[in-house]
Amino acid sequence: MKDLRLAGLKAERSTIEINGVTIGGKEIILIGGPCAVESSIQMSQSAETVKKAGGKILRGGVFKPRTSPYSFQGLGREGLDYLVQAAREQSLLCVTEVIDAPSLELVVNDIDIIQIGARNMQNFELLKMAGKINKPIILKRGLSATIEEWLYAAEYILSSGNPNVILCERGIRTYEPSTRNTLDLSAVGVAKELSHLPVIVDPSHAAGRRDLIASLSKAAIASGADGLLIEMHPNPAEAVSDGPQSLHPEQLIQLAGELGAVAEAVNRVFACERNYEEETLESLRGQIDNIDQEIIERLAARMEIVTKVADQKRLDRVKDSYREKEVIQRLTVLGNELKLPSELVKKIYPIIFDVAVQSQIRQKLVREKEGDLSLVSPLVSK
Repeated sequence: MKDLRLAGLKAERSTIEINGVTIGGKEIILIGGPCAVESSIQMSQSAETVKKAGGKILRGGVFKPRTSPYSFQGLGREGLDYLVQAAREQSLLCVTEVIDAPSLELVVNDIDIIQIGARNMQNFELLKMAGKINKPIILKRGLSATIEEWLYAAEYILSSGNPNVILCERGIRTYEPSTRNTLDLSAVGVAKELSHLPVIVDPSHAAGRRDLIASLSKAAIASGADGLLIEMHPNPAEAVSDGPQSLHPEQLIQLAGELGAVAEAVNRVFACERNYEEETLESLRGQIDNIDQEIIERLAARMEIVTKVADQKRLDRVKDSYREKEVIQRLTVLGNELKLPSELVKKIYPIIFDVAVQSQIRQKLVREKEGDLSLVSPLVSK
């Protein structure tokens, strides 16, 4: 890939800033909204949901290149007005796809970010035109494009004068029929090894089904993605385009509440700006379920360490009352600082210590029994 003169890896990774939003930095950026712009009300509701979910950019298609000529092709100028107005109402940026020179000319002065879709990834004349405008470009990977072809498509834009290119992995066509496409998360890492450009992921077009969006979104962040492009519709059952892969509003909000932990695990940040007073009972219970799972996982990890500690103790000194008292006092103080009732710590941790001690005693007894048997076995064999 010697001709990646501009898209190739540099000493520093590129970040793209658009009106205070930085793509490619430490923060994971959420782009959300419907596949197609249908009405003013639909876009206003979508923008409100994206804002609640901590999203920074509203998406919506005003031109829709469809497989069938009889499918909905977009509202054009009317849809553009709905998209831009809804974004402004919520102080969001907006992005839409262009398909040719006339559509690019129509939206370029109103849209913050231009998207070039998978079907046009190698529309070289369109890439050159995108390189001559002063707007960031989201370049989606083609349906069956190699990573090399994808990066060379970006090179067309860069070499034409526009340095602000964002790569988007959206799944590729494979033999697997259970999803719409196969999300190639390895492409995120490979693209970042070969290029300095930011990389985002579109799990919606990869899955083609809403039940996989949450897990694929989390996996995308873990793999190094700089952002997510997720389809959400106020009423997916009535969507004119891609309803089955569009999240319900409450699903997007719940997912957003779960992304922060994943981002933190890979030293990134996702800032969710939701209004907790307006959360549903279902979404709140979902948050509790996630926290409960984390608690159990951390307790399991603690017990693994307890097992290792047992090897360092004598059987008659497994229980350390002084250590137990010191830990409970320290955690009680910490709990008070976090506004956690001290009674909760004082009730839970003695149980945790008791279970740990009993586990260590059983482990020591088993090890001693095994040791005795190892001494007896040679005598028996003789």
